[in-house]
Amino acid sequence: MNDSAKKFPFLRFILLAGWGGAILWLSLDPAPPQPSMGPFAWDKFQHATAYGLLALLWGNFLVTYRHCRRRCWLMAFAGSVVFGALLEMAQGVLTTARSAEFGDLMADAVGAGAVSLAAAVWSARRMSLAFVVALTLLSGTQGAHAADNGGVGAFVSDEAVTLRDEAGEFLAAPFRTDNSAIWGTLAVAGAVGVTSLYDDDIRDEVRRSRGRTLDRATDAGNIVGHPLLHLGVAGAVWGGGLLADSPRWRDTGLMMGEAAVIADAATFVLKQSVGRARPLTGSGKGSFRPFQFESDFDSFPSMHTASSFAMASVLTRTSGSVTVGVLSYATAAFVGFSRMYDDRHWATDVLLGAAIGELAGRVVTNHYARKGSVAVVPSVSGSSAGLALVKKF
Repeated sequence: MNDSAKKFPFLRFILLAGWGGAILWLSLDPAPPQPSMGPFAWDKFQHATAYGLLALLWGNFLVTYRHCRRRCWLMAFAGSVVFGALLEMAQGVLTTARSAEFGDLMADAVGAGAVSLAAAVWSARRMSLAFVVALTLLSGTQGAHAADNGGVGAFVSDEAVTLRDEAGEFLAAPFRTDNSAIWGTLAVAGAVGVTSLYDDDIRDEVRRSRGRTLDRATDAGNIVGHPLLHLGVAGAVWGGGLLADSPRWRDTGLMMGEAAVIADAATFVLKQSVGRARPLTGSGKGSFRPFQFESDFDSFPSMHTASSFAMASVLTRTSGSVTVGVLSYATAAFVGFSRMYDDRHWATDVLLGAAIGELAGRVVTNHYARKGSVAVVPSVSGSSAGLALVKKF
């Protein structure tokens, strides 16, 4: 059981029970609140989101207290679908204003299934499961497009195209010669190569700095740098932009999410392909097990660091504020330090992760600038200057 579970033993149960109770109330209420903005106005999207969160809370509860990994997420999916089926029957029997709908149950299953599969992939690092998730998402996109005729389906389809284009630009960017990017790539490769010579020395220095205060600070750094948290923050910014009818924040949320997804995907592929041993294994910095999909042999590069720098890059370039930029990059750098302090990564893992995250952020923001939805303009505030992405109307 992890430390947070020991400190708050009933927190996960309370969250699960609270959300289950909220779904129960909304399902049996004759006149539940109806959002009217963006995809939240679509009934099936509401069902998929509600049961996706239910599966996440249920699975997290089971993983914490049963330590069953992938089987826990299967149980969470099954439990969420059964709960949804019971509520659909209750709507038909106990209420007069609501009725049981098979389409609602299917939306419940899609939401719970997508979250459960994604969580299982994250826990097990299995490419086969990742392939299933990809097929599920592609199928969901096609289904949403056919059912919605241009609303949510069109948005998901556009996002898929945007991510595809950005991923292509991300892969090509390090090797471009028209903007001298190739020299930057060579500089990063050289820096990683030189740093690798001192990986053991840097690790020893970090370990000598241990202390109770730094223990607590780096625990927070590891949490702040979690890639899933970043996706949640991006979703919250995007959703807030929709609810507030703010195109700027809506696009900022999209850029944050897209940059994080690209950075996470790139590091995931490299991790499994390289198979480098984590420092805590004691195997040494030169120990590799490529394509073995072992959690202790996926050190290079650091996904926490890559995701953190991707977020910092987008926030800095969209805000145009030097203060925001300094705080964002300082936080991302501390996340990298926290991963070394926790003995999860070598210095070279963190360095390459930072470069990948920065590249992802720049590719995404430049892509939006070229699409014309935002423009890169000089920004001056007091005695400081920088660049900002400004929304065009």
